[in-house]
Amino acid sequence: MHRLLKTICILLALFFIFQMAFSPRLLAFTIIEKKTFKEGPLLFLLEVQVYGSGSSKKIPLRVNSVKVKIKNERASSKVLEVKAVRAYLEPQVFRDLETRGFPVSPGQWVTKYYRFPKEKRPLLGEKGFIQIDFDGFALTFDPKERKFQGPLN
Repeated sequence: MHRLLKTICILLALFFIFQMAFSPRLLAFTIIEKKTFKEGPLLFLLEVQVYGSGSSKKIPLRVNSVKVKIKNERASSKVLEVKAVRAYLEPQVFRDLETRGFPVSPGQWVTKYYRFPKEKRPLLGEKGFIQIDFDGFALTFDPKERKFQGPLN
């Protein structure tokens, strides 16, 4: 009897562990891409990290946080000015993540992390993307296709 009770307890524990492990609410994705860009006298590395819940294959993407890392290479002769960072839910609908802007001096790394409260998490639709506006041009990142576009004037 004692052995049967022990076996039942172990099976119940395993059942609950598997149920929690494979719960659709616990699915998460991480998308990390980086690329080096040259625009005029500027040479810089841009890395975008998008974290979310659910599946990265399903539309819309539920974004929990975004991290933008920029390194202005020493070969650059100018300070790189970031004006804004936006999450475009659709091509004409966006949510500002950063509007104050920030400079990136030659040889400097700057990392910005934007974490969203549960009720304000952006849902990137079929044509949604992340846009980084610089002084004079912009770059976009499509998390679904994991591709950068730009520089766009």
